[in-house]
Amino acid sequence: MSSEYVSHLCTFMGREANLKILLPYIETCLRVEAIDNYWFIDMTRKRSDHEYIKQVSQEMNEKFPGRVHLYNSDERSAIIDDPEVIKTVSNDWSVFYKFLRKFNDNDIIAKCDDDTYYIDVETLKGAFDYRWNNKRPYIMHANAINNGVAAFHQSKKKIWDGDEEKLYPIGGLTGPLFSHPEIACKHHDAFATDMLQDRSNINKYKLGKNIHFTNRVSINFFFMLGSDRNSLSKITRQDEYDTSCKYPQVEDRPNMLIGDFTMAHHTYGVQEPVMERLETDIKYRELSEKLNSEDVVYEHKPITDKYAPTSTIKSGDEYVARAWVEKNSYCLRDPKTQLYISTQNVVANNPNGDFLKTRWDSTSDLKQACVFNIDVNDENCMWINNSIQIIRHPDKDKDQEAAGMGYTFFQGLYTRSKMTTTRDNDKIVISPSGKSDYTLAPAILNDNVPVDDKRRSLLFWTRKAKFEWDLVPVNQYNNRVVSMNIIRPDKWMQYTNDETRGESKIDDLPNNNAPRDYIWMIKDYIWEFNKVDDNKYQIKLVADDKEDLFLGKLGKTNNVGTIKKPEKWIIDGEKLRHGPSGKELHVNDVGEIKLEETGSSLDINIQ
Repeated sequence: MSSEYVSHLCTFMGREANLKILLPYIETCLRVEAIDNYWFIDMTRKRSDHEYIKQVSQEMNEKFPGRVHLYNSDERSAIIDDPEVIKTVSNDWSVFYKFLRKFNDNDIIAKCDDDTYYIDVETLKGAFDYRWNNKRPYIMHANAINNGVAAFHQSKKKIWDGDEEKLYPIGGLTGPLFSHPEIACKHHDAFATDMLQDRSNINKYKLGKNIHFTNRVSINFFFMLGSDRNSLSKITRQDEYDTSCKYPQVEDRPNMLIGDFTMAHHTYGVQEPVMERLETDIKYRELSEKLNSEDVVYEHKPITDKYAPTSTIKSGDEYVARAWVEKNSYCLRDPKTQLYISTQNVVANNPNGDFLKTRWDSTSDLKQACVFNIDVNDENCMWINNSIQIIRHPDKDKDQEAAGMGYTFFQGLYTRSKMTTTRDNDKIVISPSGKSDYTLAPAILNDNVPVDDKRRSLLFWTRKAKFEWDLVPVNQYNNRVVSMNIIRPDKWMQYTNDETRGESKIDDLPNNNAPRDYIWMIKDYIWEFNKVDDNKYQIKLVADDKEDLFLGKLGKTNNVGTIKKPEKWIIDGEKLRHGPSGKELHVNDVGEIKLEETGSSLDINIQ
């Protein structure tokens, strides 16, 4: 056991069928001292499961005295037989997060799902050590089988060869494994088969590196610092979003994927019918029995523990950020009214608390316009930039119906909401694929709605007439680095989702103000500092959903941008000097970032 910190592994309990696969791994972890303590967090929903974990926790504590703990048992027992109360509290995770207050700065707490069907016991201690030694990330997550973000990086390493796995789950939310559960089943079958054949096959699934990211992640097995317990203890129902998005963003701390610590997470709700039909649990049951016999010899093995420190780069209150537009980014303007499509946020209510819901709006100000990513050359979805939302196809046979936003991967929406475009210079007609009689239009095409009615702000699919939009490009700033003022709410807990937005001083760059989703809202402003010599660094953007991009000089200009080939930068006091040119990074009064003979004073805090 470590003398520097105390390791704790916790599980929300739990379903007996799952625990019979998981708990043998936990006993092995305790036996080989991969963990100091294990905690049963009683979140059961029926009496039989509740009684089961009471019994098994007591039996395990007799084997490992003082190291196995049961929490929230009496409180759960008092309500377990009342289905209405259980339904009310079933998605309230505050019991666990308030429980974190009992820990100290020298504690490392990991939480795994009860349907964790494999744990790489030999690298678990290495993962705890790594978490202790690298405190900059807010959370660290395992390299999980059946996890959207992890599957993307496994695909990049050629562990999976399907086309769907090459898609990043936009914003880190859901992703192809949700849209196509059969793919997750194939992953489970391949992994379990490999491990049954030879447990050394785990090496095939290691990533060989640790990856910073600023996206949401499904928290199947993640590591927290006891020193973050005060903020973590405020979490209630949105724990996945809070731990991987809202809390790290307010502190400008990225997350990290631990590349060499691997576990298997069995299923999400949307996958369950397919997994039950294909019986994906059978091989995992066999594997659990095989690997957790006391005859099996385990040793603690090292993991890749290298990482580059991260920091924001600030000039006063302004962050140095990659511009938030892409090569295919455009705004759409009604040529008659000269109003751009925009969005507005309205307060909505649900049992989990007030949240911000986004609706269509219109504006005469390009800075407030909504940015769309549109493939003007081919059939594809129409994305709202920096968002998990796309525009939905019409699904009713009406002359006119609302054009709503939809979640990209929910029920495979991205596979059935593609658009076709007809472009004539700076004009564009947008139609749903396979429904060329519809075009996207403002509501004023409805003769019954006055032009000055507020509903003119809405978007519709209409058969009334072909509607041409002004296509206004904003892609001239793609890969430029600009200054961004991050506007954070004073009462950042007021709404369950995030009000954070970014603003630029550049007149023709719309603000970074995407629809209010449960994701990391403002990204591409945290940098990795890869040290190459003394105070010389290659500065890489923290953006695992993009190709590797480095801070550098754009071509023959003095503009600073993100480029594919790293260049050296020198930290010289409060100045950042570009190695090849000798010039310094300067943030000017209009929000542009250039290389000048004398640069701006910067705040860089490498951790």
